[in-house]
Amino acid sequence: MPIAPQPRGVIELDRTPLFQNTQQLLRRAETEIRLIDRAQPTNAVPEREALILDFGAGRARAPVFEYAPPPQLGKLREALAAAAAAIGGLGALGAVYAARAEELECEARAAECIGTPAFAAHCARRYPLESSPDADQADSWTDRWIQAPDQASSKLHRSDDRSDPESLICALERAAEGLPVRVQVRSNQAAAAAVGEGFIGVRPGLWHSRESVMRIVLHEIEGHVRPRVLAQREALGLFRVGSANSSDDEEGRALLLERGAGVLEGARRRELARRHFAARAVRMQVPFPEVVQQLLDLGQDITSAVEAACRAERGGGLARESVYLISLARVTRAFEAEPELEGYFEHGRVSVEAARACRAGFGFRSA
Repeated sequence: MPIAPQPRGVIELDRTPLFQNTQQLLRRAETEIRLIDRAQPTNAVPEREALILDFGAGRARAPVFEYAPPPQLGKLREALAAAAAAIGGLGALGAVYAARAEELECEARAAECIGTPAFAAHCARRYPLESSPDADQADSWTDRWIQAPDQASSKLHRSDDRSDPESLICALERAAEGLPVRVQVRSNQAAAAAVGEGFIGVRPGLWHSRESVMRIVLHEIEGHVRPRVLAQREALGLFRVGSANSSDDEEGRALLLERGAGVLEGARRRELARRHFAARAVRMQVPFPEVVQQLLDLGQDITSAVEAACRAERGGGLARESVYLISLARVTRAFEAEPELEGYFEHGRVSVEAARACRAGFGFRSA
């Protein structure tokens, strides 16, 4: 979907030294912080397997996760705070960059506290327990979907089997052909697939149906990779560095693509509902064994319940998973009312609010 070019004044402002330096800082900060990667326990795989065995044997317990030493990001946080203060007063464009700098500063604080009691408090700022119509819609979906019936699936394929052309890794490699990304196995990854700077990670050892492989490829390539590639052609640097909440609303649009393709059904709905339920419970400080038990009481199997709880508990309470359904509700509502907003998502890393600011030309008049 094409988008209108930004007014000349926006591009000229975006190319001034202050804005260019801020863009460089934001790109560097995201690379250094890596909150989600850092929050993944170094012993995630064996501890998750041990938890499944223990809960199966009636030995409910909290996880004993181990983490890499936390980074020291004090100077980076200071630079982000200074950039936000310097650029925030320069109109609507400056305000969008400032909000992104503040978001990254929050993530940096959280990254410094991984594995400590302070981590959950910082993550609660970044991924708050939202109270809104979109959160209500997400809760409603969760109530309906968490016991959704399975659909009949085709033969299962191991995710990292390069000898199987129907495996997830082979399907991603075909879909990514010609794109500047590499597909790689990442053994400690929580997600079945995840996009990072220049790569798509595949979690090994999972078994996917043909329908699931198609869904994941759609989600990762069209929802995440292609917008990043198209952003490189845009004159406005914001599309490349991302706005505040862009990663959240990007997930919402990726789920909307799944729904449009008819693959947001059955087990996928139940998976998203489990994650949303677990994330909200962790954010409300429900102890890990209780989160697992509540999921079991809702009809989830032990493996799925432990997996969802572990994912929400990463780092000591990351609880990012609630953004998926909330953002799906927000993006759906926005695109229904303002369909032209989707074009901005196709061309870069923007939130709903940033897409609206782009459409408005950040208050500049077109030449």
